[in-house]
Amino acid sequence: MIAREMIAEKVFAESVAKDIRNFLPEKYENAEFRVMQMNKNNGVQMIGVQVRLQEENVCPVVYVEPFFNEIRLGEPVEKVMNEIAKCMEEAGNAPFVHNGINPMDYDSVKEHLAVMLVNTQANKRMLQEMPHENIEDLSAICYVDFPVESNDGKATMKVKNEHLKMWNVDAKEMFHQARANTQPVNTPILQSMDEMMLSIFNEEGHATNLLDENVDFGFRSHDMLYALTNVEKQYGASMITQPEVLNKLEQLFPEGFYVLPSSVHEVLIVPDNGEMDVIFCERKEWIGIEERSSA
Repeated sequence: MIAREMIAEKVFAESVAKDIRNFLPEKYENAEFRVMQMNKNNGVQMIGVQVRLQEENVCPVVYVEPFFNEIRLGEPVEKVMNEIAKCMEEAGNAPFVHNGINPMDYDSVKEHLAVMLVNTQANKRMLQEMPHENIEDLSAICYVDFPVESNDGKATMKVKNEHLKMWNVDAKEMFHQARANTQPVNTPILQSMDEMMLSIFNEEGHATNLLDENVDFGFRSHDMLYALTNVEKQYGASMITQPEVLNKLEQLFPEGFYVLPSSVHEVLIVPDNGEMDVIFCERKEWIGIEERSSA
C-alpha cells in the first residue's frame, strides 16, 4: 500500500474508533477502541480497529480496508459504520472468545502453541516484533492455535515480543513447548502429490500418510513429488523443522531428497534419484530443479 493511501486509511480508522460506539449495543458503552497497524505475512501492512471489553480477555481487530474502499466508492457513511459494528459484534461472539483460554496467561495458552514458517526477507518488519528462529532463508515463529468447536474457521494469534514479556518466559522455552505439543497442527503428513490431488477432487478419496509406520512405502517410491504438511493442512510447512520428521524422510529416501518451500502450509519433497540437476539462484531465494539430459 502506498504511503498516501495508508495515511488516508489510518485517518478513516481513527474516525471509526472515535464514533463506532454510537453504532454498537449498550454493552460496548465502556469499551476501548484503538487503531492498530499490523504487520502481516510477506510485508503486508493492515490497519484495523481493536475493541477491548473490560470483561473479555480477547480483543478482536476489524480491518478497515474493505470498508474504506466502500466509502471511496460513495457508500453512505452510516451504512458502512453499521457494517463495521456488525463485524465487531460477530468477532466478539466468535466461539474462541469464550473457550476459557486467557491469552495473557502462559499456562492457559502453552498447550495450544504451534510453529509456523515464513519467508525471512519478505517478513523482516514483522519479525522485528516477534521471537523467531532462522532456518536458512526461512524463519520459524510461534502462534496460538485457539480451539474452535465449530466450522466457523480458524482462530490464531502470532506470538510477539510483548507476549513473552507479559508471560515471563523466554523464546527457547516457548519454542520447545510449541514443538512438544500434540495436536492436529503438530501432526505431520507426507502424501504423494498424485494421491493428494485425487483426494482433493474426489470427496471419497483418501491420501495415505506415508509417515505412518504401518504403510508400505515401497510401491510409492517411484513417485517424484510429495507434499509435507499437517493434519489440518494449515501452516504445515513447519513440519520440516521437526527432527523426527527429518529422520523419517531420511529413512524413506536413503539416496537423499530436496525440500522446496511451497507456502506457509506445505513444503514439497523431491527425492534425489540421480536424474535431476539442482540450480541455485544467486540470492538463494528459491531452488530450481530440472531433469538431467540423457545425452
